[in-house]
Amino acid sequence: MYATFAPPESAAGSREEYLAWLKTKIRDLRVMTWFFTGQARCTKLEIVGPFAEDFKFAFDRVLATMGKGSDPRP
Repeated sequence: MYATFAPPESAAGSREEYLAWLKTKIRDLRVMTWFFTGQARCTKLEIVGPFAEDFKFAFDRVLATMGKGSDPRP
């Protein structure tokens, strides 16, 4: 299973704009986290791109706040 989570073109080259955009995507991150930890989980997560480290940090923070396999809907 593959998932993509690409930043908008407006964030190209600007870490601050990317981080601002990423903060608006917390619900999407929860869904991705659910796919990573839920019943039909991905076995490997590969993060690529110019902001890969920032994305991994945000993903790990969301993962830490969710119970294993919990439903991502609020």
